[in-house]
Amino acid sequence: MISLLHSSDLLATITIGGFNPLAATFGVITFIQVTQFIYYGLDSNDPSND
Repeated sequence: MISLLHSSDLLATITIGGFNPLAATFGVITFIQVTQFIYYGLDSNDPSND
């Protein structure tokens, strides 16, 4: 049972039930939002400093 739950790829969306496109979509959106939060959080990239 442990071998079924183990995933070698960190970003894999293939689970026991198969590929889940909805989970993959929300994962990509979350990744983009987090990277934008980090990017615009840096002082050199702050758009209000222009």
